[in-house]
Amino acid sequence: MDLNTLLQRAQNLTKEKDECELPGVERTLQQVLQATEELHRRVTQTGTKEIQAQILLGSKGIDLPKLNQKLETLSAGKTFEPLDVAGADTDVCTFLKNERENAILSVIEDTNKNISDSVSKQKWANLISSWNEEKTRLLDALIGPSQNFIDLQRLPDQTILAPECHPLSCLDKMGLLYAQELCQYNALVLKGGSRPNLIQKYAQLTSTFGDARLTDMWTLLACVTQVSEVHQEDPIKSRQQRPDFVLNAKLYLEQRYRFYINSLVTVASDADSYQLVRAYVSRCFSGQQAIGLVDTAGGKPLWPLIYYSLRCGAVETAVEFLHEAGSSYEEFAQLIADRNGGMVNSKIENQLKLQYANKIRNSTDAYKKAVYCILLGCDANEVHGEVAKTIDDFIWIRLAMLHPGDSTGYGQLQSLIIDTYGEKYFNASQQPHLYFQALALTGQFEAAIEFLARSDANRVHAVHMAIGLHELSMLGGVRSVSQPLLTIDISDPTPLRRLNLARLIRLYVHRFEAMDTAEALHYYYTLRNLHDPKGRNMFLTCVCSLVVDSGVLDTSIFDLIFGHRQRANVNDDELSGGLFGQFSCSEFDTHTMAGLVADELVTRGNFEMAVRLYEIAGNLNLALKYISILLAQVVQEPPVEGTLRARLSLEAPRFSARMTAHSSDIEPKIYVSFTLLRDLLTFFDNYHEGKSKAALQQLQRIPNIIPNSTEDVASCLANVRQLSGDVIKVIPDVMVAAMDLTLTEYNQLKPKSTSNSSIQQQRSNELRERAKAIANMSATMPYCPTNQRLLQLELQMQ
Repeated sequence: MDLNTLLQRAQNLTKEKDECELPGVERTLQQVLQATEELHRRVTQTGTKEIQAQILLGSKGIDLPKLNQKLETLSAGKTFEPLDVAGADTDVCTFLKNERENAILSVIEDTNKNISDSVSKQKWANLISSWNEEKTRLLDALIGPSQNFIDLQRLPDQTILAPECHPLSCLDKMGLLYAQELCQYNALVLKGGSRPNLIQKYAQLTSTFGDARLTDMWTLLACVTQVSEVHQEDPIKSRQQRPDFVLNAKLYLEQRYRFYINSLVTVASDADSYQLVRAYVSRCFSGQQAIGLVDTAGGKPLWPLIYYSLRCGAVETAVEFLHEAGSSYEEFAQLIADRNGGMVNSKIENQLKLQYANKIRNSTDAYKKAVYCILLGCDANEVHGEVAKTIDDFIWIRLAMLHPGDSTGYGQLQSLIIDTYGEKYFNASQQPHLYFQALALTGQFEAAIEFLARSDANRVHAVHMAIGLHELSMLGGVRSVSQPLLTIDISDPTPLRRLNLARLIRLYVHRFEAMDTAEALHYYYTLRNLHDPKGRNMFLTCVCSLVVDSGVLDTSIFDLIFGHRQRANVNDDELSGGLFGQFSCSEFDTHTMAGLVADELVTRGNFEMAVRLYEIAGNLNLALKYISILLAQVVQEPPVEGTLRARLSLEAPRFSARMTAHSSDIEPKIYVSFTLLRDLLTFFDNYHEGKSKAALQQLQRIPNIIPNSTEDVASCLANVRQLSGDVIKVIPDVMVAAMDLTLTEYNQLKPKSTSNSSIQQQRSNELRERAKAIANMSATMPYCPTNQRLLQLELQMQ
């Protein structure tokens, strides 16, 4: 198509546009393209949903872009902000409206701020409480202190003390009094006499401390544990089945409440229960306080009289009040009398239970409901909040509702105290005595003691409570002494726990056993009937740990516990002094204890102290065995004062004398090893002191140890092979010393050999022959680290 044709068509289109009724739009092709691209871009950015919305709203006459602009100008920032103060030309109504709205907004703002602060405080309090509970749970579950510690040897420190200075005790005054009481008790036990009740002895002791709460705790424990006969079966199961613990706890609460009433009313101190209860009810129920009480006796509310008579343990007084009230209460009086006599009248009980269900349950008299529930066991879950004003009242009511031997109901009460309510309800951290009393009154001695043992202030009391219960065979112990302090045994009734007495005592005694060793032994003596996982007596195990952990260089603890040996007679096996001697019995004595400690020291590599203790134990074989091992390590060293070799040099002659007296009891191999090492000790003493002649003479006294000629090599090797391994390791050093002595003598003869004396020449040949024999022996031995040294010395004699 040419340009003329294109121009003609364009003109025709222009004429057609002019003839059209639509308005003309003057746009170039470039403008049309730009408009198209802009429309396309807007469509792709806004999306199809917005386009559809615009089409929908546009069909209804709504301009959506314009509406969006109006919405953007709106702001919610000033919704809850105070309104501006009205101008001078504002009327009174507008001003009051603004003030009212400002007041409402300020209240809303303050409320939001208070709510935010309260939520934040509760969140942190809950978080801290959770952390404390988790920390307590982790600490309770710990089995023992970690053994991954750095072993730092305690080196001796030189200290000068005044002659009148006595060592300080790590026990405070209260702990020392407890310890003295325990020592006196153990002394009676060791003598085989009758044992006093240790709980009661401690209760008498603590009454002098001047702490009323502490006295109450010990008095409670002494009262609850007054059982006529102690069974040898498991204390946990026996406690649940026997009614003694329930009756004693109930009796304690009744006596305690009688004393409380007597301190409130103004009656004579020797007044009987009738006058006491009547005076107390008159004091408490007068005027409006008696509203809702339905029955009277002698002008006083009847059922408060009955309840407080029972609360004080005055059953006869309660029956007397019922008789005064009239004949309509004869059945109830008969029920109380039968219960007090240990009889059960099922007919009367059933009638009264039916009466309670029909009438009494909805009565306005809370005391009447409480008395019916106590005597008939109705509504066991009823709290009786109007009557039971304290924890003692609540526990007494629940104990009074239990029938003799009702282990199920007893267990439910125990679960209610320790599981349902627990430490948080009793605020145990601030009132430990209150939570302890609740646990002890319900027969949960183990949990009560473990709770007290958590705090430093009460740990000393908890330890001695546990010891007292253990001596009475009333403490539930764990299956193994390696278990945590408090455990739950699946075979025990819920929710009772078991206490690890051994762990409790060891944790308590560990802090003062080094300074107050005599008292520590008495505490460990209380564990004499327990055994560790290896079957050893726990008393012996604890004393063994005390001695072994005292330190390698600290020998004073050995003398303190085992005593001193009389040095005047080396064959005397008797020891003077020693704390452990007072505990000697048919099951263990000082010799047994010394042997046990020696075994433990051997496992830790402390042979020097083990030798001493094996000697005390009378086991001379093991004493000689380990002193031979030590001698084999240091016999070749030069004598230096204060070293292990110097100490062994002093012990060897004494053991030689004991060995001579008890030669028939010593194994031949051990005898030969010690004798040889003792002689070599003398040889090396002379060698290092430069006494060559004495050293050679001493070496000649030891048969078949060092050859003098090549013919003696075979016999010497055969003799050496029969020796123990510890002695064989010393032979290379002996050969070096012998070669050195031979070379020294050879060098002394060498200047004189120029005279061609036949005797000197013969002596030189003998010395060369000995040197050659020693070198040949070293070459023939399986392992001789000094072989090269011996060859060098031999070459110097050629």
